[in-house]
Amino acid sequence: MLTNLLKMFIAHLIGDFVLQPKSWVQKRNTQIQYLFYHVGVHGALLLLFFINDLANNWQNIVFLLASHLAIDSIKIGVENRWKVNPIRLFIIDQLLHIASIVAIYFYWTPNAWTELMELVNWNKLLLLLIAIILIVFAIPIVIRVFFSKWQKEADFNSKRSETLFDAGTVIGVMERLMILGFVMLGLNEGIGFLLAAKSIFRFGDLTNARDTKFTEYVMIGTLLSFGLGMLVAFGLKYCLTLV
Repeated sequence: MLTNLLKMFIAHLIGDFVLQPKSWVQKRNTQIQYLFYHVGVHGALLLLFFINDLANNWQNIVFLLASHLAIDSIKIGVENRWKVNPIRLFIIDQLLHIASIVAIYFYWTPNAWTELMELVNWNKLLLLLIAIILIVFAIPIVIRVFFSKWQKEADFNSKRSETLFDAGTVIGVMERLMILGFVMLGLNEGIGFLLAAKSIFRFGDLTNARDTKFTEYVMIGTLLSFGLGMLVAFGLKYCLTLV
């Protein structure tokens, strides 16, 4: 049954990311036939993957196609009626598709859920969840509070207006998640590579004598972000050895 789960995932990935032209995505909001073209591609892929065992899997294929049509229809309706963050909508859309695939797997393999729960170390999982919450949500607030005393400086704010909105926060979250990954994999040298790469990208700002304040802001922010990220990552790694 695990093979069937993998086949369904592959079919979804190919149908959504390989065989879905950008023109279909743009046109299906106003021309419903492109939505049916997209679902038809998924149907063809599922038939191809399960061609040798259609008798036992036709119900799964029908369910997946119906759920895919329903999820994408709701997504289009939301896009047309409300102004929604496209990234969030994309993530929710993909999570619903994945949930429908996983639901089929656990429906036909009821023992798989019990076996999975027995393999999960809840203490380690909760520690990892705490680390991710700290990295994604708590540390950005700490950094924002730390820099709040400079928020009223005209030079600083004029320089910030030249950058993408909230880009610094997103970059910080991504780099801290990468630090966490490097530490968990035992690739501590990756942290040095990440710091060097960021320094290269910021080379223009750091070498411009007229941007002294912004250079100081970048250096302090980078060191603070890396320091807190490493603190959480190494703290998590240590705590995992205790449970």
